[in-house]
Amino acid sequence: MLRATNQLYDDTELGGIQMMQNGNRGTELSRREWMLTAAGLLIATRAAGQSKLLPLNSSGLDHLSITVPDAVAAATFYGKIFDPQVFHERTGVQRYYVRIGSAYLALGPQANATPFIDHIAAGVTDFVEADFGKPEIKTQITDAGLAAAGGALPMLSDPDNLRLQLVNTTHGLFDTLMPGGRVTIQPPALTPMGLDHIMVSVTDVEKSAAHYRKLFGPEASRDKQRVWFKLADTKLGLEAVAPGQKPRFSHYCVKVAGFDPKTATAKLAKLGVKAETGNEKNTLRFRDLYNLSVEAIAG
Repeated sequence: MLRATNQLYDDTELGGIQMMQNGNRGTELSRREWMLTAAGLLIATRAAGQSKLLPLNSSGLDHLSITVPDAVAAATFYGKIFDPQVFHERTGVQRYYVRIGSAYLALGPQANATPFIDHIAAGVTDFVEADFGKPEIKTQITDAGLAAAGGALPMLSDPDNLRLQLVNTTHGLFDTLMPGGRVTIQPPALTPMGLDHIMVSVTDVEKSAAHYRKLFGPEASRDKQRVWFKLADTKLGLEAVAPGQKPRFSHYCVKVAGFDPKTATAKLAKLGVKAETGNEKNTLRFRDLYNLSVEAIAG
């Protein structure tokens, strides 16, 4: 999977660490001893942090996965709008990836599929994927009345079986990917900064709100139609599904740098994409080539 490759480094200077022994005599730790001690403390600290999963210490929405009949066509469409340099898996199913600033879109091919957002993902500080299967984590999930989705990835299912994947905040660009070339030599129509929000259309808003409270804590706001949860500088919204529709991730919104609605509308029009005023304030909405709804908002 793909994410902006920002890494965190520990800039603490080595040396100068002393231990007092035998009264007034100090001995300086060797570099190797210092590194071993620091590593031990780090491991112990992370292990302690991992023992408690809930509520999630989320760094925000990380990515969303979309199932489409043609991943190349979808990557070409989104690449022209958000980032021309796309990526794909080195081997196996040719899933394509398009960066949207600090987040990304994963596009999985499935012949004759009705396009839909398969799952979303949230970054979790100090999360270790292998720990998700440990008994103590499973107990926390079960005791909270939550359900782990099937499959190899660490996912949780909401009351409508819509899935949320958990990823480490700093997971970076995975080594299973390789550059897939540029879909155009032109700059993208929009300059994405990351996800702003994802809207979830649910069968029972209150039941779903109770579920997401267990994951992210109390809701940040609500009105007659929607409930909002804050995940760092991103949001997850809940609304009642429209009559005759199935529960789903109904749309997502991307933060755009230097966003001007008129300019953005004109640039999208040059790509054959029609934009209109979005449901949220100061947003534009457009449909992708598979009629999935996308919003843009000032970052």
